[in-house]
Amino acid sequence: MFTQADDAIPLPFFIVLVFWLVVIFSSFSLFAEPGLIVVVSTLVFALSVSSALFLIVDLSHPFQGLMQVSNHHLQMVLPTIE
Repeated sequence: MFTQADDAIPLPFFIVLVFWLVVIFSSFSLFAEPGLIVVVSTLVFALSVSSALFLIVDLSHPFQGLMQVSNHHLQMVLPTIE
């Protein structure tokens, strides 16, 4: 796991996915009457999608970032170099 250097989502796919989501959310706002409920619900939906994408990208690096896996047990098992 220490040598895993690739990302969970390739960069071109991530860019296309974000562009696709921007188009979807802008089309939701395009056909709705501008009001408080429409703006708040669009912001809540955008926040939920962006947090899901953030977690997917963050979980591709298990030993760094917001949610970290402890490597304490792995270091106890590996022999120490003296």
